[in-house]
Amino acid sequence: MFRFIKNIAIYIAIGFLAAVSCQKPEVLDSGISNVKLSNGGKMVYASGQTITVSFDATAAWTASLDIKSGEGEWAVLNNTTLSGDGGKGRLVRVAIDANKTPDVRTVEVWVAVDGFAAECICTLEQLEDGASAASEINRELNTYMHEILKKDYLFADAYNDQEIDLTVNYTSFLATHLLELDKKDPDQIADGGYYRATSSNPGQRFIYTNIVEAMPLTKAIQTGGLGFGPFISTSLAPGSQFMGIAPSYVRRGSPAEAAGMRRGDLIIEVNGTVLTVDNYRNYLYSLYQNPAGQYTFKYVRYEPNAAGVYEHVAHSTGTISPSLHVYDPVLYATVLNDPENAAIKIGYLVYESFDLNSHEFLTDAVDQFKKAGITDLILDLRFNAGGAVAQSRWLSGCIAGAANGSRTFTNVVYNNGRTEKWTFDYGYDNDTDNLGKPVDLGLSRLFVICSYNTASAAELVISSLKGIDFPVKLIGCRTEGKNVGMTVSEKTYKGRVFQFSPVTFWVRNEKGWGEYSDGIIPDEAVVNENNPTDKDPDNVFPYSFGDWGNMDYNIALQWAYCDITGKARWGKGQLSASTASVKSGVLNEPVPGEYGPMVLENGRYGSLIYK
Repeated sequence: MFRFIKNIAIYIAIGFLAAVSCQKPEVLDSGISNVKLSNGGKMVYASGQTITVSFDATAAWTASLDIKSGEGEWAVLNNTTLSGDGGKGRLVRVAIDANKTPDVRTVEVWVAVDGFAAECICTLEQLEDGASAASEINRELNTYMHEILKKDYLFADAYNDQEIDLTVNYTSFLATHLLELDKKDPDQIADGGYYRATSSNPGQRFIYTNIVEAMPLTKAIQTGGLGFGPFISTSLAPGSQFMGIAPSYVRRGSPAEAAGMRRGDLIIEVNGTVLTVDNYRNYLYSLYQNPAGQYTFKYVRYEPNAAGVYEHVAHSTGTISPSLHVYDPVLYATVLNDPENAAIKIGYLVYESFDLNSHEFLTDAVDQFKKAGITDLILDLRFNAGGAVAQSRWLSGCIAGAANGSRTFTNVVYNNGRTEKWTFDYGYDNDTDNLGKPVDLGLSRLFVICSYNTASAAELVISSLKGIDFPVKLIGCRTEGKNVGMTVSEKTYKGRVFQFSPVTFWVRNEKGWGEYSDGIIPDEAVVNENNPTDKDPDNVFPYSFGDWGNMDYNIALQWAYCDITGKARWGKGQLSASTASVKSGVLNEPVPGEYGPMVLENGRYGSLIYK
């Protein structure tokens, strides 16, 4: 069975932490406003956990802690967030040790802004040793999950054929009881799979079913960090110790985009430190997953000269800091034209996840395509691991058109045989997903760029259109193969909200087909994992050393564009000797090195139906 890595971070802690603001919500005479805590001000885990406090400051600032009770330095500031320049979304991170004492501990976070008196912006209160509290929450949440699993889990028979331990930590309850169920029911492998060979856990089993503590939702969800996607590394020259890392994408509206960076930019220095074989891994993962502090980057970009030959052109950024910004799943959207045929207008949409809380970004892109009168659509799902079935339905309906509105988008089949028929127009039972009828784009075919990251609700787009014989051409490599979905429900415990997402249904298209647990095979492959990379048309796919719209380095897009316009494919751009000033000297055509895996976030992967 063909399975690929999924990375789901689960944080385990002992005890609880109460966060109480000691600042009024309006702007005080301190130069500080808009204080927010990463736990939403509610109870959060404390053992080994870091609490992030964000705020707006009118000028340069310095942070400090005042430990009010408890012995020793049980709370410390992250040394990369001790001070900073003024601006929005400034961050302070407070590392809290586990409380092994019988006493409550309290610490205040103070910030001094230049020209103002220091102000306490919040108080963090840690409860005493929480062994009894942990036991209570474990039994409460485990019982909640058990009651759902024994009735609704897609493989309930295998689940019920075992002894259930409700006393284990709730974060390990699912792994304890589901991880080896495929030995009882081979079909249960559909709930997850095995990590791929290139991962840090090759051959180990993982499951999709999960429980996470939910953050309060807003209309437009904020995300943190610099805005980079996962990175790919490369040696700057054969046998060289010097390395470069390139982001798979740069999110719109992020600090990295504001600094002028793009997908494929090859970072060669971070804060003045040249990347080498000894240190590049520190940045390969941290710049994507958990950046902190301030950064400056030196990077090279492949840019064509007057003759159309690519050269490495050196660039550098000013200081960049991680900050909260609105999450936008539209990584790139544009209309491609054919200079020789004005009638051809091609929409190109790179979409990262089917996130209901960010639906307005998708509708805006679709509206722009409709206004432009596109004649074709290239849908790039190479980094889309799924999300809400409802939004997948809506986008598929935009592609299928009004004439197919009443036809079956997908059949949702539960463990008792009960089936829900979802149509392209309304989903299940007359618009239960509240997204309304899709916009008819007037298309007669679809081109999809897919990869091993393409999964779940993203695969549903492909499957549903094939089910009504709507022409779909796939370019890229085999998809992940997730033909099951999860029903999401919420459990509130003492003010904390948990989302439980067990695998509860199969998906089948109008023809009854849904047998793609080994992945959906593309019509044309730009990379074949069974061959040496030098034989592939694009040996770094789905990553790149060029921006989205650069078809010299986005071969999958080039192929789709040429198929639509009737032009001949031309392969990669010609690369000249480097003009970049780097310590390694001349840069060669980069070859793929280590790939940083995607980190999946709650609500942005799987095939999710919210109840």
